[in-house]
Amino acid sequence: MAEITFGISDSNINIGGSGLGFYGSTFGSSVQIGSYQESTFVTNSDGTTEGPEANNVKYINWASGDPALGSGVPLSKINSNVATLVINFDHTSAVNVQNAQLRIYDRSNINYPASGVNTKVAEIVNFDGKTYTTWDSTAGPSNVASSSNQIGSGDLFWWGAPWTSTWAGQDYYTNSSGVRFDNFFSTEDGNGDSRLGGVSGDKETVGGTGIVVPFLNSPGSGQKFLNPEFNENIGGTRRQPKWRQYYNQGTEPDDVPDVGTGATDTYGGTGVDTRHTWRAALSASPVSIGSKTNYGLYFSLEYL
Repeated sequence: MAEITFGISDSNINIGGSGLGFYGSTFGSSVQIGSYQESTFVTNSDGTTEGPEANNVKYINWASGDPALGSGVPLSKINSNVATLVINFDHTSAVNVQNAQLRIYDRSNINYPASGVNTKVAEIVNFDGKTYTTWDSTAGPSNVASSSNQIGSGDLFWWGAPWTSTWAGQDYYTNSSGVRFDNFFSTEDGNGDSRLGGVSGDKETVGGTGIVVPFLNSPGSGQKFLNPEFNENIGGTRRQPKWRQYYNQGTEPDDVPDVGTGATDTYGGTGVDTRHTWRAALSASPVSIGSKTNYGLYFSLEYL
């Protein structure tokens, strides 16, 4: 039997048939147009029932977030245990998983983008274990930690936000199944889904056929196969970070992109397990007035 479940933090709270709602400073309070949420709660389909509070990671800019109302921190330095959403895939037999994809859609058709709201998504993989008060948010250029000081091995930039070619060697990621996932540079128009563009700014979002977010292969239970210390302790190779594939690792803005150089595995873990765990930061901003109920998240994968 195979099953995908969604939860918050590491508390094993299964949000089941409920979902996540994004609010202002308190449950039920509105988020201003053009702003991003200050709190995230488990709620019902129309966002009126208050459930447990989830970890909130607010979008600050293309390369940093604001966990727990702290200061802007590079995405790769946000610890896994403060991610917004925990996704688990369970199987009765130990399996590999690949081609994992997250979509934001209109709750009707997974290929149709949600209407009236922009969403930023980042995969969070960080086993450093520091509290946020000891994170070094000053290393490297303007909220982008330098390669020598990287901690996390998930995403370095938000999907659904415009990347800058100064620090991104390419605006896409290709997984081990050969599927290419496109984002966009700051000089480009944004999400390419033709259903967007009716409202100013609504193309800077994950959603529809324009931007689907890739997630790493075979993370294992609790993401153990992505943990460099775990793999080295069992005689495996150090897991290379996901961002190695699209980050320009040169030290000067005009350096030739050093995409994937030295990366023995840019796609995640390789082990089999009965559970595989992913963690994501989610941040949302309305582009029009009113509650956004035609708004859903869909996660898919292949296993063998």
